Amino acid sequence: MLLQVKKFSGKLLAPLARKIKRIPANIITTFGLIFAILTFFAFIFNLKYYIIIGLFVTEFFDQLDGVVARLQGPTTLGSFLDSTLDRIGDFFIFAGVILGGYTIIEIGLLVLIGAFLTSYTRAKIEALGIDNLYGVGLIERTDRVPILFIGAIFQIWFPSAIWWTMVVLAIGTNLTAIQRIIYAFRKFSSKNSKIAGD
Repeated sequence: MLLQVKKFSGKLLAPLARKIKRIPANIITTFGLIFAILTFFAFIFNLKYYIIIGLFVTEFFDQLDGVVARLQGPTTLGSFLDSTLDRIGDFFIFAGVILGGYTIIEIGLLVLIGAFLTSYTRAKIEALGIDNLYGVGLIERTDRVPILFIGAIFQIWFPSAIWWTMVVLAIGTNLTAIQRIIYAFRKFSSKNSKIAGD
């Protein structure tokens, strides 16, 4: 929601997606995870430029797999793999930030908790009958890596840039989770009252 990455990625990546639409989207998703793991090691060894490249490529594949999947026709397995591998990728990236010494463990854990709650609340709310929760919340999953990517670029000139980026993510992801909990409470309370009234 904050950067609205998903909103613009479809248009930008559509020409490329049409050219490679024969490649299964699940393979593209897997490449995203591979680069997330490589980014983990870049953080561990404090390789600033490789961190930037790793985050960019990870986000590139994350956006591309969705565009390709829509062209091919989404599948249940593809949806499951996309969501699951994204969560694993998130863990590796933010664990790398923590273990690489770019933030203190308390902030890192807050980001991890907020990131997983953001994704979990969306998955649960949609599973309970809401078609699409996109746009509900300040920082969605598609915003997290780009925000960290921006922080990594500024890290070249400002040594504390990633530290402050993680502070922003710690606040933003948990605020997003709270926003979605409030959204679910209002939505499902209204739903239940209508059912009870009938």
